[in-house]
Amino acid sequence: MNTVSTVSAVRPEPLTIEIGTPVSVAPGILLLRLPLPFALDHINVYLLEDGAGWTLVDTGLDWADSRAAWARALAHPLVGGRPIRRMIVTHHHPDHIGLAGWHALRWSVPLEISAGEWKVSSRYGDPARNPHFERIGLWIENGMAPDDARARAEGMPSNLRMIHPLPQDVRYLAPNDVLGIGGRRWRCVVGRGHAPEHIALFCVEDDILLSGDHVLPRISPNISVWPDGPQNPLAQYLESLGDFAPLGRDPLVLPSHHGPFRGLATRVAEIRELHARRLALLEDFCGTPRTAHECLPQLFNRPLNGQQMAFAMGEAIAHLHCLAGAGRLERTRRDGIARFHRPDGSAT
Repeated sequence: MNTVSTVSAVRPEPLTIEIGTPVSVAPGILLLRLPLPFALDHINVYLLEDGAGWTLVDTGLDWADSRAAWARALAHPLVGGRPIRRMIVTHHHPDHIGLAGWHALRWSVPLEISAGEWKVSSRYGDPARNPHFERIGLWIENGMAPDDARARAEGMPSNLRMIHPLPQDVRYLAPNDVLGIGGRRWRCVVGRGHAPEHIALFCVEDDILLSGDHVLPRISPNISVWPDGPQNPLAQYLESLGDFAPLGRDPLVLPSHHGPFRGLATRVAEIRELHARRLALLEDFCGTPRTAHECLPQLFNRPLNGQQMAFAMGEAIAHLHCLAGAGRLERTRRDGIARFHRPDGSAT
């Protein structure tokens, strides 16, 4: 999932995109928009012409509206009745991998994904597991009242119900792998922070980037600390953006949310500046010790519902951990609660 809307100077491509109706965005590349039952109400998946069939990049969430959109799309003249011959998933989040098992069964194709993303997706194999409950301890440690933390976790829907059982035939993608698809060569570019080993695809010859969630035109991807994940994901994200800014001449960027655009280097600079402002804001606020929960109004000037609160807490912790990792804040722990303060501030 993704958060933090921004005003961007990127140049959007003039397209009309409707749910379930494929749109040609480049020769041999179709964008298909699928619905999501969240505030961010859609995901873009892509069909790349591949001989007599298609290579699918990402799948959508497994729920009735998404399957209905797929039914309309597969019957569309642009798809031409051709089968999906290959399936690639950029990362493990439910809106990207949710229908991978469904497509694998329908088309008899393996799932291609990075090893790091496949490892994390193992959490979806246990239908009784609820990742929201696993974050209760993290939220309490970072300043949320215990009763509030439990109530919020209990009130949040589990996305695990919208993930089809994952396929057993899995092939790993690695950084800098080059994939031949329909006469184009696509290099795997890894982004970290939003997910452990997110795979984007770049075609140098035609200057096209399938950016997944790593670079989006109007919002910043959610960068959160999870109990069992990297503890400084924002530093990882900012570092890996350095691999994206210099790609190509002025590539056509095909993102997972909102529309295609140009101006990749500009967008990377905007995202960096957004996080720099947020880090500076928190650094200033932590002149006296603060918990991540106390920092939320500094980062989010709006009421937060259950799911938004979960992402907001993860974002706040990630920013504080990034500051601590850079030596700009110090972390103390007292009575089981983590607080952050500037080295020149009070730690009492």
